[in-house]
Amino acid sequence: MTLAVGIFDLFTYGIPGALHLFLIMYVLARLNMVDLTSLASAPSVLQVVGVAVASYLLGHLAYPLSALLDKVAPRWNWTVENARLEFVARVPEARDRPFVRTDSSLLLAAVELHHKEAAGEITRLQGLALMLRNSALALLFALVVSVIELVVGPDRVLAGGCAALLLVGLTAAIRQGRRVRHWDRLKTLEICFWIPDIDDRFGSQPPVITGPHPRS
Repeated sequence: MTLAVGIFDLFTYGIPGALHLFLIMYVLARLNMVDLTSLASAPSVLQVVGVAVASYLLGHLAYPLSALLDKVAPRWNWTVENARLEFVARVPEARDRPFVRTDSSLLLAAVELHHKEAAGEITRLQGLALMLRNSALALLFALVVSVIELVVGPDRVLAGGCAALLLVGLTAAIRQGRRVRHWDRLKTLEICFWIPDIDDRFGSQPPVITGPHPRS
């Protein structure tokens, strides 16, 4: 489980934070506020530790803004209810089982108690979804920088190309992050289906699930 938590932290905070760090360094270098040559001359160990710590902290600091961006972004979203609907559409015999209506965090805890390796796979998907969501904020900031470069910079063709690529990347990161989040919810339900006596823990009242089958 230690490895799963480490991977989760790397995906959720480390990688998005590194994107923010590199963007900040680029902007400071373009403004002649930082000498990258001097920084590169520092001891290798110090560079690695500094980048790792700064990336991790920036990932945490940017997390609330990333969550806000996810809320205001265009709504190609899959909710928890969408995952339940798709699951019972694929597995009709699970429609009347109480665990289907249980909170997904509680279901993940049940999976962790029953099979830690399977829980690690769910955690990996959650970390990947958050990495894509949190990286979208860094891509948004980079897009703003590239647009500014397009207006005032010396190489407008390059800046325009970068802006176009960043816009595509931003859109893909938000959409794919939501898709992977949908997959981790489905995976949680699929694993819980095979946990013996799981329904006995969540009551005997059958859930009522209605609505159209979500588009995957």
